[in-house]
Amino acid sequence: MTAWTPHVTVATVVEKNGRFLLVEEHSEGFVHTVFNQPAGHVEAGETLIEAAIRETFEETA
Repeated sequence: MTAWTPHVTVATVVEKNGRFLLVEEHSEGFVHTVFNQPAGHVEAGETLIEAAIRETFEETA
């Protein structure tokens, strides 16, 4: 039997002065633009907070 490996995802909600940070995505197969919150997978050795911060910076520069 193989070991189960969880795939953990984090997402952030960033608000400033009543405005929210969103990521604009253009995916193949979608006709319209999709807006999402910054999100992604936790990497080995990361805490949830570290992963959330890294993903937010990666996706929004």
